Amino acid sequence: MLRTTVVFLMATLIAMFFVAAQTSLSNLWWLSSVDMPITGSIIISMLLRDLIGMSVAGAFPIIAVVVAGLAIAFFVAHILLKIISIERKIIYALAGGAALFAIVVLMPLAFYNLDLIAGARTLLGKGILITGGMIAGYYFGAKSKKVVANEKS
Repeated sequence: MLRTTVVFLMATLIAMFFVAAQTSLSNLWWLSSVDMPITGSIIISMLLRDLIGMSVAGAFPIIAVVVAGLAIAFFVAHILLKIISIERKIIYALAGGAALFAIVVLMPLAFYNLDLIAGARTLLGKGILITGGMIAGYYFGAKSKKVVANEKS
């Protein structure tokens, strides 16, 4: 159980990396388009600040939304695995993508079309974040399978 929790937290960090990176890079891209000088150190410091800021700082850290979305999606995937025969990595990847889809596409509908994540303002941004959720889910499906196999031994 502890190892599954660690794998879940790593999957959450993977998803959060995509959220922070997409938000940072889209903001930096816009700044660059208005002739603001952007250096490598600015890119790295902004990525780190956004990753930390979106994870633990602020009135309501985005990581709480990501954790809740992934937890619900992975729980549903776990139940579906008992009903249908599909590879774990695939169903968890679809679940991770569905979780991020719900966060970046469906949640704004409940908040008067306000995007909770700045990097999700464009269709490309939404696509990148959903892909990040799929990668996080794939990671969880791949690593949790090994954890289950080790616990049975």
